[in-house]
Amino acid sequence: MSIFFVSLQSQNTITMSEQPNIQQNSEIDLLDVTGKIFSGIGKGIKNLFSWFKHVMQAFSRLALKYWWILLIATILGGVFGYFKEKMTKPYFETEMLVEANIVSRIQIANRINNLQRMISDGNNIALAQQLSLPASDVKHIFFIKADVVEIKVEGNATRVEQNPQFIRVRVRVWENERIGQLARAIVDFIENDAFIAEQTALVRRESLSQQEAVELEIQQLMLFQKKNIEKSPQVMTAGNTPLMVQYEERTYTNEILELRSQLARLQRDFDLLRPIRIVQPFTPFDNPVDKRLKNILFFACMFLALCYFLLLFREGWKRV
Repeated sequence: MSIFFVSLQSQNTITMSEQPNIQQNSEIDLLDVTGKIFSGIGKGIKNLFSWFKHVMQAFSRLALKYWWILLIATILGGVFGYFKEKMTKPYFETEMLVEANIVSRIQIANRINNLQRMISDGNNIALAQQLSLPASDVKHIFFIKADVVEIKVEGNATRVEQNPQFIRVRVRVWENERIGQLARAIVDFIENDAFIAEQTALVRRESLSQQEAVELEIQQLMLFQKKNIEKSPQVMTAGNTPLMVQYEERTYTNEILELRSQLARLQRDFDLLRPIRIVQPFTPFDNPVDKRLKNILFFACMFLALCYFLLLFREGWKRV
């Protein structure tokens, strides 16, 4: 028995001595795995950059080999863009800024963008009816778009969720003389919309009710003030001794002046109350939009890219 216990004790001693070594080996293995992971990531990034470098060198060699073909394609693209601009009918583009006071700017912008759908469909008759313009004037309009404008205060973009709200309206016309009447036609189109007209009427009624409430309060204060001033002293007796008590006269001058100022603001806002108000009108320009340089660069780059792709396809086909 003693020999058995001694053997068990010796085994336990050996097991306890091996535990720190096992923990140390597990920590070493974890560090090795982590190091291998980062080493693999580094090699992958290095191989990726090396592959990208070889690809760019191959592209450069192809461009240097056929540089004269690429140059001719670029020149042809620029010439095509130049003549395309010369053959395109010139047009005028301008924009105006309007303020939305009653209905949200999104709803107004959507209604203006509906006009563009009529233009795209070629429905000049319906467009003329909506804008209350002759058909001869409507045919010169080929683009109308409205979008929301973000207000920037001290360099920071601030989203305005309450009044005032601004909308930018951009138009393109074939003739510059049609721009002035188009601004008035767009404003009338918005004001005559059934939903917007209903909302405007509700706001106007609310404003009138506020004015009436302020006027009634002014009349009441003036009546109280008049009664106070005309009030005569009353004589009261305390036992056999007569006492004269005169009530203090109070005036409401400051309150009345403040209410009158509030009423004036309400009346001024009521006079300016409209669904939209033009902040910056359309600016008529003397010269049409010139996109000659833009077209030249665009088609030159497009012809260059197309030619390079064809050469790349040719080289790849030769190696198959």
